[in-house]
Amino acid sequence: MSRLSFLLAGGGTSGHIYPALAIAEQIQKDYPGARLSFCGTSGGPESQLIPAAGYPFYPISARGFPSRPSLELIRAYQAYAAGRQQCRDIIDDIKPHAVIGTGGYVCGPVAAAAADKHIPLLLHEQNAYPGRANRFMARRSQCVCISFKEAAAWFKTKAPVIVSGNPVRSVFFNLSSEQARKQLGWPPGQRVILAMGGSLGARSINEAVLELAAALSDPLRQQSFPDGDVQIHLGCGRQHMEAISERAKDLPCLTVYDYIENVHLLMAAADLVICRAGAGACFELAALGKPSILIPYPYAAGDHQTANARALTEAGAAVLCRDNELNGTWLLNQIQRLFPDKNKMDQMALAALNQAKPRAAADICRRLYSIMKQPE
Repeated sequence: MSRLSFLLAGGGTSGHIYPALAIAEQIQKDYPGARLSFCGTSGGPESQLIPAAGYPFYPISARGFPSRPSLELIRAYQAYAAGRQQCRDIIDDIKPHAVIGTGGYVCGPVAAAAADKHIPLLLHEQNAYPGRANRFMARRSQCVCISFKEAAAWFKTKAPVIVSGNPVRSVFFNLSSEQARKQLGWPPGQRVILAMGGSLGARSINEAVLELAAALSDPLRQQSFPDGDVQIHLGCGRQHMEAISERAKDLPCLTVYDYIENVHLLMAAADLVICRAGAGACFELAALGKPSILIPYPYAAGDHQTANARALTEAGAAVLCRDNELNGTWLLNQIQRLFPDKNKMDQMALAALNQAKPRAAADICRRLYSIMKQPE
């Protein structure tokens, strides 16, 4: 039997990349000798995250398509055509038994090339409102896996549409708070908040957390938390790092990072997470059983982050706050309400765990193996 080969694509944001890595991890578990290759743009985060994970990476041309006719639309089509040919060449080289796309505009040329070469295509959509690339290419796929049942209505395809959940890397299921704190060197009894606005940071979250940290740095405020001081760890984004770190230097309860590399450790170690409501973050919070405050990105297509967040808030695992309503006073009120109430925090943690999909990657791969070309 020939060695199994798979080509994966997903890029633009970590929310598209990490599900692809989780699927690759499951394939490796099922078929240790399989060849796993990725493609993406040379300027996207995939160009760093994929090689860092140890997989071969093929850079291709791709650009997002604007919604209106313009010179940028012509450039996007030219990049798409070039990327499509590059992907045909990659397919001829690695001879994949199937292609997996996890979203982002980079998936357009990859999926088209797979259809051109008659290679089975599986798409995975993370969000309740699907991205354009996945919606467009679904008609040329053999299977579509979705994280939220609400996404099914957007796919016009004869291929089966399966609710699988969002695949999360196994490290999120195999890490306790105690283990994470020991690795990080954090005191076991300290109350910790992790706040982050995604890989680029979020101005509204940064500003609200600075206000919160200023309030918590007041010795009188600390008396509100009998279990000990509250520490905040903020991933503010590289573009904001210089300004935020300058403002944070006199706030002893606040530690600032430009980018959090070991995000799974900090998420596991924290008592509460404040973040956007991308699908990846929502399912990682569920996997860890972590109470959260979710601030959906207000300009997400179809307001899909609000739809993502509802799964956790309606289950009782999270508190939702609109971006334009977020400020330090609101956060302080929530912290003062939640942290002294251990029963409430425990209920939120259990509710989060109940939303987890530990078999998402395995279920996606089971579908993948059923549609792939059979090895000779």
